[in-house]
Amino acid sequence: MNTHLRFGMHRDTEVIRDICDKIDGLVIPAHILAYQSAPTSVFVASMSKPYFIDPMTFIFQNPKENNLNEAGNLRMSIRKLCQTYGNNLESIIEHKSNGQTMQPTDIADIGKFCKEVCEFQCKSIEEKSSSSKAAKYIKRYGKVHANLPRLIIPPYFRFNSVTDVWYAFNLACAFESAKLIKDIPLGIIIHCSVNILDASTIKKIASDYSNYKSIIIWLDDFNELAADVTQIINARKIISTLSKQSKVETLYGGYLLIENNRDGLDALSHGILYGQHKSFNLTPGAGGMAERYYIPKFHSFRSLSQTDIILHKHKELMCNCVICNEMMKGDPDKIILFADEPEKLRQHFMTVRKTEVERIGTISLSNEVADLRQVFNTYHSSISRLPNPDAVVSGHTMNGLNYLQTWAKGIEQNLD
Repeated sequence: MNTHLRFGMHRDTEVIRDICDKIDGLVIPAHILAYQSAPTSVFVASMSKPYFIDPMTFIFQNPKENNLNEAGNLRMSIRKLCQTYGNNLESIIEHKSNGQTMQPTDIADIGKFCKEVCEFQCKSIEEKSSSSKAAKYIKRYGKVHANLPRLIIPPYFRFNSVTDVWYAFNLACAFESAKLIKDIPLGIIIHCSVNILDASTIKKIASDYSNYKSIIIWLDDFNELAADVTQIINARKIISTLSKQSKVETLYGGYLLIENNRDGLDALSHGILYGQHKSFNLTPGAGGMAERYYIPKFHSFRSLSQTDIILHKHKELMCNCVICNEMMKGDPDKIILFADEPEKLRQHFMTVRKTEVERIGTISLSNEVADLRQVFNTYHSSISRLPNPDAVVSGHTMNGLNYLQTWAKGIEQNLD
């Protein structure tokens, strides 16, 4: 199973280079590439890793206000993306009223739209990494060799049902893009909520996309820590069904979706400390997330202040990866050192994630379910009674580990 890192902020480039051996490829958001074309393209070219560019076309489907800055103007990265794709997108979005969203009928020429989106992916890394503006970044990163993307992604949008006009528009975009792109495989992004994935919907999606050999699933806002058993099974079913005819990846995901390797999932993508799940209506680039520590036994993140309390209560939960051994040397008091070296949090997480992915390929389902339940039985009661230092109101306790029980129930069920 492969892990692809979703690029987020240029401050992380050195960390990503340091953990290059922990990832199999990159996912580059198009609005970042359009807005910061020279540094982004040179960085991607310097990595020599397989990559694809997420066209981020779902952004245009958002309410207008989601794409505005504090001054009420289009965010610069969104404006650059609109200008890159043309087709009057900038004017279409700016002339909507707050609360209004773009509709498929606003795209006058779907063939031209698909052409601009696909050509940007085909050409941008090679062209921008050799431009005059790229020189100073080439000096920083050294050797640069621009490979073509491993997949070209047609325009895509979130749909609420298979009768949604956006579902039909997605199919049309895939069809038009297939006529344009011949030398690089297409990767079709299917973007919907896990809650709509009943048997008939999954069957319809599988039938409509049967001619496409690479499928990337984005389960909108699929929070693994809050997912119920039905949602877990629905996610497994669409992966299992589509994997019988296509190579299947997920655009976002954490440890629970890694478990879906047994159902045919070939790869997943996520950010370096974030991006385990994402809602389409969140504004791209709207701010970073607070620094967090990934506790391997829990397969989840906790704030540094929560981690401090947890490790003092349960010292055996300390991670033994090379990063943590160097930073903490067996002393839970030293968790605070990560606050001064946040890049170490990222290195720790990606080191652990690589281990998790490798482990899934070697452990039986029955043993995995048993492990999840053992961790719940050992730690849930204790963790859920610990004071929560992040709570707005004093006296609140931390969230427990109920999600591990839910995961165990969801992954052990037979899909037949």
